[in-house]
Amino acid sequence: GQQDALQEKLIARVRENCARPDMQQRYLDYQNAAWQSQGSFPSFPTYPLDEDGFAISFDPVADEEGFWDCWQRFGFVVGKQVVSAELCRQTTDRVRSLLAQLSDGAYLLDNPATYPSLPKDPEGQESISRGFFELYHDNCLAQLRQSLRLYLHHVLIWGRADLWTSFDRLGAKTRDPENARGLPIHVDQNPYVHPGFQTTQGVLALVDCPIERGTYVAVPNSRSEFGRYCMAVDRHDPQYRGEYVEAGWDGGLMDSLAPHAQAIPLRAGDIVTWDSRTTHGNSPNRSDQVRMVAYISAGPARMERLDAVEARLDAFKTGMGSNVREALMHASKPPRCRLATTLAPLREPEALSLLGKRLYGLEGYDATETTPA
Repeated sequence: GQQDALQEKLIARVRENCARPDMQQRYLDYQNAAWQSQGSFPSFPTYPLDEDGFAISFDPVADEEGFWDCWQRFGFVVGKQVVSAELCRQTTDRVRSLLAQLSDGAYLLDNPATYPSLPKDPEGQESISRGFFELYHDNCLAQLRQSLRLYLHHVLIWGRADLWTSFDRLGAKTRDPENARGLPIHVDQNPYVHPGFQTTQGVLALVDCPIERGTYVAVPNSRSEFGRYCMAVDRHDPQYRGEYVEAGWDGGLMDSLAPHAQAIPLRAGDIVTWDSRTTHGNSPNRSDQVRMVAYISAGPARMERLDAVEARLDAFKTGMGSNVREALMHASKPPRCRLATTLAPLREPEALSLLGKRLYGLEGYDATETTPA
């Protein structure tokens, strides 16, 4: 249809821009850590906030220069209004509806008196744990993931048109004491496994997330300290090769990073995306509202990796969440709730655009690329 034709043109134009020598050099410089030699900003600069205390955001379409400067300077960037207010509302309504349906109406997200009725899987694992809602595949997530402005946001970070969206969860940090807690500062990249720039992560705010409601917390420009996480791994377990590494596993590392941790309050529709070498966590929910977010990032499409393609196709088919880093799939650490079977009858089929099919890995970006049958 007409929309597909327009998206095809957009992707082609993006590809042309990304092929320019100056653009190629920009991303090569980032890979080679050229930002470390830029002595014009302090080791741990403070991310700018607006007069209402929310993070300054950068429009990926109208302010490419400001966007890229922010990414270079801090190791993370807040993208401005990458999804509409209406799409945010539809997603939060969908979360409320699903939780009510899963509990036969007994659990209401905005009513703490109903929290003992939180839906669980057959093994007794709760559907909301540590602020994560274990939903990985539904049309509400698809519409967020295939947003054009979000796609362009990720294009600026990666410098390429052929991207896959991550498969990840939603977040609902309720006022329940267990779920309201913050996450300690950490990285989700093991320096022994991936010492360089490897992946990005992202939190898309579906509602305003001021400090008191719980928001993303980061140590700005902590990429430069990433190698020191080797000490944390060594103290925890020298053989450990998992990707989650806490700063607190090494007292000296924690002491040097924690004082520079900064809360990054987000407006609904804004996304914060960070280089996975960035030390980060989130703040506790001390408000009487629910923090609602979507975890979304992107990375280079890997159609040549049949194992990664098949992992994504299987996840899309079953709705299950799992950790397959090469396939850009992320899930809560075990034990985690496995509600995919229960959710299957409630799953709203994904209405994917041409761009969406490519972001999901159901189609390649080139005519020569095909997915397994």
